[in-house]
Amino acid sequence: MDYDKDIRIIKPLKEGGQKKVYLAESNTLGKVILKVGQCHSISDLERIKREVDLLRSIKSPYFPQNYAFRYDSNGNFQMLEEYIESKSLSECMHFFDTEVKIAQFALELINGMKLLWNSRIVHRDLKPDNILIKSTYQPVIIDLGIARDLEGISLTKSILHRGPCTPIYASPEQLKNMKDCIDIRTDFFSIGIILCELFLKVHPFHPQVVGEGFNIVENIEAGRYSLQYLDKKMSPHFESIVKKLLETKQYNRYRTYKKFEKDLLMLIS
Repeated sequence: MDYDKDIRIIKPLKEGGQKKVYLAESNTLGKVILKVGQCHSISDLERIKREVDLLRSIKSPYFPQNYAFRYDSNGNFQMLEEYIESKSLSECMHFFDTEVKIAQFALELINGMKLLWNSRIVHRDLKPDNILIKSTYQPVIIDLGIARDLEGISLTKSILHRGPCTPIYASPEQLKNMKDCIDIRTDFFSIGIILCELFLKVHPFHPQVVGEGFNIVENIEAGRYSLQYLDKKMSPHFESIVKKLLETKQYNRYRTYKKFEKDLLMLIS
């Protein structure tokens, strides 16, 4: 594909980190997502190549399709992905206004994440901005750049004393850069935060909600959170699910997604 001739940029969508993201139009593919940027190190390039390889290996409506990827000797890269008509979960939290709707969303999210987990891959950066919601309310999972292969391959360097992550949605083991403790239960913790945030409409580890702590990250590390805020109060069953997900010690969380699924189905029934 000749990018220069085939692709027309419609509008910028976002800019951050080392890349810019555009909504574009292809003569052959129609609307697409174009990501353009520059890698400043070999590890940066390997991280992006890993995301491309993962997307190409996954054929699922829960993940965007990768159409093309190219880079040059100076580290400049271009990536072409499927355009999905959607909003980020951050933009449509208001829809998930009951425990049943939140549980249904969680089951759909698990259905998508199974494809990674069954291949022994952990996403490590699940958060509302990395989950798109279609008009059918099916989630689409994006940004696999820091996913980790549990066989030992991680192509993203850690920053300072923390592992690669978005700190306010990260598990305690990520914040402490405990690489040997990273597994699917790491993603469970992030999902626990997301489910709480959908219910409370505020981050459960926020000092304003908890009543102590200087910031969210400090409260995550200390295991301080609240499942109540203003007039929001969870049912005992939903509360037990969330508490299991948010255990500070990963060995106290769900061991597999099957038990997690079972508890969600009981909530819906």
